[in-house]
Amino acid sequence: MAAALALLSGGLATSPAAAGANQSSSQLDSSGAAGPALNVSVIQRGLDTPWEIAFIDATRYLVTERTGRLSLGRLSGGPLTPVKADLTDLASGDSGLMGMVTDPAFATNRIFYTCQSHVAPNDNRIIRWRLSATGTSAVRVGAPLLTGLPLGKFHTSCRLLFGPDGKIWASTGDSYRGRAAQDKTNLGGKILRVNKNGSAPSDNPWATAANIRQRYVWNYGHRNPQGLAWRPGTKQMWNAEHGPDWDDEVNLVLKGRNYGWNPVKNATDPAYYQNVPMTDLVEFPDAVPAKWSSGVPTVAPSGMTFLNGTSWGAYNGVAVLALLKDEGMLGLWLDKPGNVVKTAGIPELNDTYGRLRTPRMGPDGALYVLTSNGTDDKILRVAPSAS
Repeated sequence: MAAALALLSGGLATSPAAAGANQSSSQLDSSGAAGPALNVSVIQRGLDTPWEIAFIDATRYLVTERTGRLSLGRLSGGPLTPVKADLTDLASGDSGLMGMVTDPAFATNRIFYTCQSHVAPNDNRIIRWRLSATGTSAVRVGAPLLTGLPLGKFHTSCRLLFGPDGKIWASTGDSYRGRAAQDKTNLGGKILRVNKNGSAPSDNPWATAANIRQRYVWNYGHRNPQGLAWRPGTKQMWNAEHGPDWDDEVNLVLKGRNYGWNPVKNATDPAYYQNVPMTDLVEFPDAVPAKWSSGVPTVAPSGMTFLNGTSWGAYNGVAVLALLKDEGMLGLWLDKPGNVVKTAGIPELNDTYGRLRTPRMGPDGALYVLTSNGTDDKILRVAPSAS
C-alpha cells in the first residue's frame, strides 16, 4: 500500500491509452489520513470470499459469500448461523452470490434482495427473499426482479443499494464484452434503477424505450463498478470501479449520462480491446469525467461507503474505498459539490488484513469491513478509539 501511494503521489499516468481521461485528482497524499486513531477488531473469521454485509436490526446482520453461503451473524460476535436457502442454480467462478440489500421495511416484511449468478440460462439476476422469523432459512418471493444481467468470465460485479427514493440501484460490470458498456439495451456496464416490484421507474431516463431492458438503465459506459454509496445529507450517489492497467475511478452518478468506457478497437471488430481510455473524452466529448482516478498503478477499489457520525472526527463525511490489489482502505475528502480535495490511506487498515472487499456503516456507528482473500476471510469492526 505504501509503495503504491508513493508512486501515485509522484505523478500522473502517462500511458497513451489513458489520454483523454480525467486524472486531475489521481495524486494521493501518502503522509497519512490525519484522522482519529481507530480500533480494529475481528468479529468473524473463517469465511470464503464474503461479498456483502447487510444489517437486519441493531444487533444482527446477513453476510453473503461468493461461493454460495448465506449466514446470519451478531455484532457481538459468536458463531455464524447458516441460513438455508435454495441456491442450487447458482453459478460460480468470478461471480456467484454477490450484492445484497435489506428492504427499508425489513422490520415488518423481512424482505431482502440479492444479486447472484444463475446457470441455465447463464446470467446475473436480482432475487427477492424473505428471511424466516428464526433467521435460519430464507425463501424466494415471486419471480426475479430483474434477469438478463450479462454473466461473463470477468467483470460480473453486481452491487445493490436502496436509495432514499425507495428504489433499488444496481451496478453491473461489462462482463468482458466489448460492446456492452455503450449498448443501452445491454444491462452490463451500467448503473440500473429498479422498483421493488421489478418494474422500471417511470422517471428513469429511458423509461418508455421500446427495448424493455433499456428502461432500467440510469447511466452507462462503465467497466466494472463494484462500489455504490449515497452521500449522507445530499442527493449524491457515487460509484467506484476498476480500470484496466490505469485509472480506477470514482464517479458522481448522474442521470442518463455516458461515462466513456468503450473497449473496442473499431466499429467492425467486436473483440474486447482494453487499450483505450477509461473515460474516452475524444470519442465521447460529453462523457462524464471521473471525480477521482488512480492513474498508474491501479489500486482495485471494490466497495464504497461514507463514514458518518461526529465520533469519526476528521473522518466524518469521508468516502472510503475498500482496495483489493492495494490491500487497504483509501479515504476521499470531498467538498460540497463533490470535488475531491484530499485523499489518504487509512493507516489501521492498510497492509494488515489483505484484500478488502466491502465497507458498510453499522447501526452502532462503527464501520464493518469484509476481507476478500479466499482463505480465512474476516469481518472487521472499525471504530474511533474514543468511542
